[in-house]
Amino acid sequence: MPNPHLLPEICIKVTLINFTVTQIGLEDQLLGDVVRKERPDLEEAKDRLVVSIANDKKQLKDLEDKILKMLKESEGNIPDNETLINTLQNSKLTSGMIQGRVEEAEVTEREINEARESYRQAATRGSIIYFVIADLALIGSMYQYSLVYFMNLYNLCIDNSEKDDDVGKRLQNLCEYVTFFMYNNVCRGLFEDSKALYSFLLCSAIERHAGSIPPASWNLLLRGTPASYVSLKENPMPDRLREDLWTNIEYLAATIPAFSELIDSFGSDSDRWLAILDSDEPHNEELPARFTAEKVDEFHKMMLMKVLREEKLVFAVSRYVGATLGQRFVEALPWTLDEVFPDTNSKTPVVFVLSTGADPTSMLLRFAERMNMTPGERLKIISLGQGQGPIAEQLITEAMKSGDWVALQNCHVASSWMLSLSRIVEALANDDTVHKDFRLWLTSMPAKIFPVVVLQQSIKLTFEPPKGVRANVARTYKDMDGEFFESCTKPQPFKKLVFSLAFFHAVIQERRKFGPLGWNIRYEFNTSDLDCSFANLKMFIDEQPEIPFPALLYVIGQINYGGRVTDDLDRRCLMSILEVFLNPRAVDDDYKFTKSGTYYAPPEGPLDDYRNYLSSLPMTEAPEVFGMHDNANITFQFAESRRLMETVLSIQPRVSAAEGALTPEEQVEMLSLEILKGLPEPLLYEEAAEGMFDRNEAGQLTSMANVLNQEMIKFNRLHKALKTTLGQIGKAIKGLIVMTNELEGMFHSLLNNQVPGLWSKVAYPSLKPLASWIKDFNARMTFMRQWLVEGDALKSYSLPALFFPQGFMTGVLQTHARKYKIAIDTLNFEFTVLKTSSPEDLEEGPEDGVLIHGLYIDNGRWDAERMVLDEALPGEMFSTLPIVHFIPAVNYKIPATMYECPLYKTSVRAGVLSTTGASTNYVVSLGLPIADHTTPSFWVLQGTATLCALDT
Repeated sequence: MPNPHLLPEICIKVTLINFTVTQIGLEDQLLGDVVRKERPDLEEAKDRLVVSIANDKKQLKDLEDKILKMLKESEGNIPDNETLINTLQNSKLTSGMIQGRVEEAEVTEREINEARESYRQAATRGSIIYFVIADLALIGSMYQYSLVYFMNLYNLCIDNSEKDDDVGKRLQNLCEYVTFFMYNNVCRGLFEDSKALYSFLLCSAIERHAGSIPPASWNLLLRGTPASYVSLKENPMPDRLREDLWTNIEYLAATIPAFSELIDSFGSDSDRWLAILDSDEPHNEELPARFTAEKVDEFHKMMLMKVLREEKLVFAVSRYVGATLGQRFVEALPWTLDEVFPDTNSKTPVVFVLSTGADPTSMLLRFAERMNMTPGERLKIISLGQGQGPIAEQLITEAMKSGDWVALQNCHVASSWMLSLSRIVEALANDDTVHKDFRLWLTSMPAKIFPVVVLQQSIKLTFEPPKGVRANVARTYKDMDGEFFESCTKPQPFKKLVFSLAFFHAVIQERRKFGPLGWNIRYEFNTSDLDCSFANLKMFIDEQPEIPFPALLYVIGQINYGGRVTDDLDRRCLMSILEVFLNPRAVDDDYKFTKSGTYYAPPEGPLDDYRNYLSSLPMTEAPEVFGMHDNANITFQFAESRRLMETVLSIQPRVSAAEGALTPEEQVEMLSLEILKGLPEPLLYEEAAEGMFDRNEAGQLTSMANVLNQEMIKFNRLHKALKTTLGQIGKAIKGLIVMTNELEGMFHSLLNNQVPGLWSKVAYPSLKPLASWIKDFNARMTFMRQWLVEGDALKSYSLPALFFPQGFMTGVLQTHARKYKIAIDTLNFEFTVLKTSSPEDLEEGPEDGVLIHGLYIDNGRWDAERMVLDEALPGEMFSTLPIVHFIPAVNYKIPATMYECPLYKTSVRAGVLSTTGASTNYVVSLGLPIADHTTPSFWVLQGTATLCALDT
């Protein structure tokens, strides 16, 4: 247990001994290994000296004990005890001789240690690398590497790295070799999305240890601008730099000496900065002349990129790693079983860590054939499941004697048998009778139940399908049964539509990379869905004179694939995508899947024609393949960049402050006092407008007063939570109260500029960082107080300010129903977008319904001249939607010519599935008029939605 949390009553009864290896301790061990191989004479001399010094000191101690014993047992006058006197004289002579030897040996030891120290550089590098690798276990449960495994590899590096008579050159060769060898060896056991993270952790750890990255710079890169920092200087580009972005720039200039002139530069070098802000590759752009390469290195540029163009941070990280360690650390080499096999042995299992849609069985079968391990005879494969454990054990026992191979598939489903597997692997490591040709192969999806001891003792290989639409369709056609492909009675439409379905399958799978823009919920569509759809397609074409496209759409869209889809808006999206690929025009040779004409179903031909066409397609597809705007790539890159930094931050240890800087405790205490000072007063009923909470004859409040009352209760509860916990954290830091687990979590959240879980539990959904969250909370409280004070006279409402906007809309409908004596279940909302975005421009509120402000459009923009929804401008991720009039109307349905634009509380879009079948994050669908060149389906594919709140 690396970090045990034991109760106090247990701690007082036991003695805790920390056996965890430390960085300096491991460094000393590795230094011994290096010197033992490079200068065996030094290490042998040191070992002899250590033993000699220990023996001499033991002799001295024995002499002291003997003298004390004789003095204790002596009777009468000590000077008259001749034996004692002789012993004392002999002891004095012996002691002097031994002491002299000890001092001589200690001098010699110092000389040897000085000689050994010249090799410490290599040991330091190894220790740094090990602790980076050990941290990977915090990222993924399958990324487990033991110290013994690492030490074996490290010693292998010492043997295999290039030798040189010059010690300095030799150490440089060893450091470079061990760094790249460990990178490559570990990368083959990491998923693709973890490899860039690993190379960055490795590079930054080496640079931080060398002092090239000061703690302040590292802290700023990971944690960003503290929530307590207030911008003091005027923004020179208010139309291009958001308020929060300018605050970050200002803090960067104030904290990092290399950027001390940054504020002035934005004024005088504005053209250069605008070019960087507008560039498709800002990480490759030249900075203004004053920021020379000597002054601003690649790490500084990475910090700047996080502030200016966070979506490009992943590229800046790759550039930093390439410039620091070399380009070979940017992209890991693919592995093959031929390359991996020499590293295996009869006592070391090989674990294939799988991802959805990946199966290494065929690759293993081909390799076994090449190694004369005939599948079925010398390679025994068993898929684990109920009752298969004893059979697997029997196969392993027999193969250990015969030298055959055993492959156990799907270990993650056999949770109850994992303890037995752990026992088998442990026994395997200590069994000298195992046949040298025996190999144990395991496959498993990432699973926490998989034994750590097996992972640490094994060679891990990740196996995931190639990414991208081209690779996905190519995989389908590689596995396509030629007989099935030629079996339809109407080959022309069949082959066309088979290709269309394969492309559709690839598109809906790869669309997941865009996050909420692609799907509200991440669905695991698999090849069985596609195979079933192929069978349905063949049946319908063979049995019907005309292809029944409506029936095909229903069966394939609503049943085969739609059966997995739990969100109604995702199902709408699925059907819109399917209609692109499955329609009467799809069988025509001139039909294209995209506007560019790059993607289409080839004319009828043999299977190889389709495979050849696929090899001619671009390796990386543009967003148009998915029906999405080019800005979707920015969303994808932004999510990748944010995930990278959040993961690095999550595994950082708690650090002490640098000299002269505030300690973490002082930072949190100062921040909590700042937040406390800025908190508004709670909402009081005494402030309410006259008659706001008057009750009718039945003792009921009006619908809107009821909504306000519920919101006030929730806001006051959140306000109390903030005030109480901020006070408690200050006392806990001073030691006045116990720092509970909850308060410790809050401490780390405040330090990392994150919203504490203690607040999130009683708050509204929000993805904002701490500084923005506090501003947003204060703004919401301001609106709530305005509503409370003005009452029904309020002209426009901030729907995003509310905890439960759905309840507010029900209140509006109920008010309308009571006013006009209409059944509420016949009412729906009609929507009209006004020309203004500011409530201050309004002269009065509407007679019926409500005006709503503060909404945003995600992946689209409002054309104020034509009053329609239009495509987003390049690089514009979000835009403001003007004030919208929500008008209750009887049996109103949004016209088919309008886009039913969903409104969500946050950009995550997913939420808990409610009893209505909609996500709790979903509020309502707005009927918006659209530009003439678009259709509602166009906006569905774009993933366009409206949001109550942004992430910044």
